[in-house]
Amino acid sequence: MKLIRILITVIAVGFLIWFIAPAMYGIFNIGNIAGIIICCCIIFRSGFAGAYRHIKKLMTKRLPTKILLRTVQTAASAFIIYAVVVSAFMVHAMLSKPVDGSTAVVLGAEVKPWGPSVLLRQRIDAAESYMKDNPETRAVVTGGKGSNEVMSEGQCMFDEMTADGIVPERIYIEDKAENTDQNIRYSVKIIEDNSLDKNIAVVTDSYHQLRARIIANKINPDIKTGAVNTQNNKIGLTAYPTYFVREWIAIPVEIIK
Repeated sequence: MKLIRILITVIAVGFLIWFIAPAMYGIFNIGNIAGIIICCCIIFRSGFAGAYRHIKKLMTKRLPTKILLRTVQTAASAFIIYAVVVSAFMVHAMLSKPVDGSTAVVLGAEVKPWGPSVLLRQRIDAAESYMKDNPETRAVVTGGKGSNEVMSEGQCMFDEMTADGIVPERIYIEDKAENTDQNIRYSVKIIEDNSLDKNIAVVTDSYHQLRARIIANKINPDIKTGAVNTQNNKIGLTAYPTYFVREWIAIPVEIIK
């Protein structure tokens, strides 16, 4: 048991560093915070088992603290089950291949003063690869212009893709969306207005695929959604656990809203 606790502690410390590291690149959100809290709890539970048992023993001596302890334990167990289940659905979504002929919907990301951000460049590259492998495919590039951006994300993607040799007639620009829900919703409208294939291949990071599928199903249950995942570089891999955990929180919010 001691070896198992040491192993769990080492793994938790590794993930703790992995959740902290994105802050070096200015990436800090609810995913970092939740990940850091989870790792710290695991480290305390496994690495300081004696202190944990002592605190647990003290809390069971009085009814209010005993109820609090049981509540925390139940909530932790429920969260673990939830995290495992939603992660399984996320993996299933990211492994789902698009139906032949699906229209590519390329989700936007930040545009820097000098051009596409690393995240956006990865999505552009994935979209170009998909369109080259499927010569008849059309694409909707979606994303509005943020207050700190020099142009809309949709326009930036269009410019980059056409410069890389994708025929302009194959690309439709959506430049009003401000979030993922609007990305999908406005893109579906463009697809319908232009009689494109209603099934979509969502081009985005793999952890994002389940939420995109949920949104598409809310808009039209008949839409078949497939995944075209980006290839993460060093920064993307550094931030991957942060964004993955953030989706644990964003997905139920998307379902109930």
